[in-house]
Amino acid sequence: MSSFGYQPRQVILTPEERKLLWRMEGIWWIFSIVLVYAIMHPIIHAIEEYPFTTLNISLILLFFHYSRHVILLNYNILKVSFWWKVALALITPAILFYMAGRFGYFQTFMDEHSMSELMPELSYQRQIDLNKYIKNQMIFFSSGTIIAGILFVLRMVLSLWRQTNEKGV
Repeated sequence: MSSFGYQPRQVILTPEERKLLWRMEGIWWIFSIVLVYAIMHPIIHAIEEYPFTTLNISLILLFFHYSRHVILLNYNILKVSFWWKVALALITPAILFYMAGRFGYFQTFMDEHSMSELMPELSYQRQIDLNKYIKNQMIFFSSGTIIAGILFVLRMVLSLWRQTNEKGV
């Protein structure tokens, strides 16, 4: 009896190409960390215990990296691993549902309370401005993450099909 042993076509890279892809991956992660800092700085600076820090950072990172993989799959290290693409395509819907639920919790908090409760020491106008900023960027990154995540899954399926049928990546 033979066991299932599917062997997809391997993407051949020279050592120099592989090294370059890993460097580019590192640069993208550094850029994304700088982006997170730039977006979160006004919030963290004004609110000591912001309850949605982890959610906000996760949404920013997911949006950035899903978008990057959708557009630039040929220029990152993910293109060489068939099984990583399968795993990410399968786990992404669960991540998207979880993030949508957490964003729903944020919306409920904003409807029942206000971020102003978390920053009583700020002036009224500053509270209004920061409330708008927090709400707008959370809506942008959550909806962007969901859209980019759906496109990411479709892009992974397309890439897997192309790799299986030897049509490129």
